[in-house]
Amino acid sequence: MVILLCAVVGGAAGCGGGTGDGGGDAGDEVGDTGDVPAVAYCEPAARWSATAASLEAEIVALVNQRRHAGATCGGDAMPPVPPLTAHPALRCAARVHTRDMADRAFFSHTNPDGGLPWDRMEQAGYPWRAAGENIAAGNASAAATMQQWMNSPGHCANIMNGEFVHIGVGHVEGAALWTQVFGAPR
Repeated sequence: MVILLCAVVGGAAGCGGGTGDGGGDAGDEVGDTGDVPAVAYCEPAARWSATAASLEAEIVALVNQRRHAGATCGGDAMPPVPPLTAHPALRCAARVHTRDMADRAFFSHTNPDGGLPWDRMEQAGYPWRAAGENIAAGNASAAATMQQWMNSPGHCANIMNGEFVHIGVGHVEGAALWTQVFGAPR
């Protein structure tokens, strides 16, 4: 299976590839968990698989472990930075984008209608001053996906960016698709 990666910060995107395992089972949908804002844009993200939500939380924990330890991104030493806090609006933006990629069979930071990460963040109600997005495809596990991102300089740099204070993660199991959205509010 081909693994696809893309990272974007402030409008510049970079993509890389590799190989790995994919797959995953669809979990049972959970009801409105209150973990995304109660706005129309976020309705598709309010009912989410409990398994996917657990994997999303695992990604947040793994990100914060890496941020605590520091990292080397493309040969550049990145010092430890403070942990990120999961934010409901960024979770919404990440979930909606991941679901959209699965439903409309595309893999990009720009959706087929021209929507960009910053547009999704704003539609979810997040007023940003700094923003970034990582996407990945091909792995069903949080650990393997996190390793993909850490092995890619652009993705690693987003994860280790000390300017970011919030994170949202979206995962669609059967498609093995992932989105991380990073932000700092205005």
